[in-house]
Amino acid sequence: MKLVIATEEGDAYFGLLDGIPNLAVVRVSSQDELLEEIADADILYGRPDARVLAAAKNLKLVQSQSAGVDFLMNLPELVECDVVLSNTRGAHAPSIAEHAFALLLALTRKVPSSLDYQRKRQWRWEGAYREPREIMGSTIGILGYGQIGRAIAQRASGFEVQMLAVDANPGGGDRFIDTVWPIDRLPDMLQLTDILMVAAPLTNETHHMLGAKEFATMPQGSMVIAVSRGGIIDEPALAEALASGHLWGAGIDVNEIEPVPADNAFWDMPNVVMSHHLAGSSWQKERRCVEILVENVRRLQDGAELVNVVDKQAGY
Repeated sequence: MKLVIATEEGDAYFGLLDGIPNLAVVRVSSQDELLEEIADADILYGRPDARVLAAAKNLKLVQSQSAGVDFLMNLPELVECDVVLSNTRGAHAPSIAEHAFALLLALTRKVPSSLDYQRKRQWRWEGAYREPREIMGSTIGILGYGQIGRAIAQRASGFEVQMLAVDANPGGGDRFIDTVWPIDRLPDMLQLTDILMVAAPLTNETHHMLGAKEFATMPQGSMVIAVSRGGIIDEPALAEALASGHLWGAGIDVNEIEPVPADNAFWDMPNVVMSHHLAGSSWQKERRCVEILVENVRRLQDGAELVNVVDKQAGY
């Protein structure tokens, strides 16, 4: 069996593949190399395009190194073929959940202002002393209760908050949330939500799911934290809700257009904390991604059911 690795992400942990018998591992660093090596490959770890798929005569599995695969859903050659697509769902959940609270606490504790004063060598209490607020007693609404949503809920439980969640797969909850509501109850959740955590995948159904109407439904002074995928939020609508004061703040790690254009309103908004699609980043995450790859290589060799298989029609 042949595995072609077409990414440097997880580089430090590719040695985990060394113990797998009857596996040839080839790493490529250019498109030309990929097109040459993919011809007889069984597995690709990386992101294919139409040319790669056309050249792949023996491909059985595309293992994405990311959890979100919305960018691959625009590739009909992959969606419509028999090649299995698997993602690294779950590997990113701890780091993304931690980052969600980093953004939230940066907002509520006014960390950017303190850092600005530090750079200016200013010790200031006036004004800034009465700006912070607490999380305790708030209601956190989680849009998307997959592994990221559940990781957020687990961490939120330590802040003495109430929690609600909606998901495309509703049903019984867990020790953090009693019941996961269906998506059509999103307005009900938003009416009660002080802090909205956006943890859903980007699909045709979730694109611009949050717009002016949804933000107006949220209580005055509420917040939005976006850590899954850009495009779920109508960004001009969010900017307007923030500028009007209806929303108190937003923490944004993912944007609809990345890199974020210089004319994006969020850059200059004092009630926005923005990071650069870093929520999923950690060396621990990279190891977990490679561990999923290792598991699927072994399963493919054994003819067993693969893990993290993507429903290519649903997009996740």
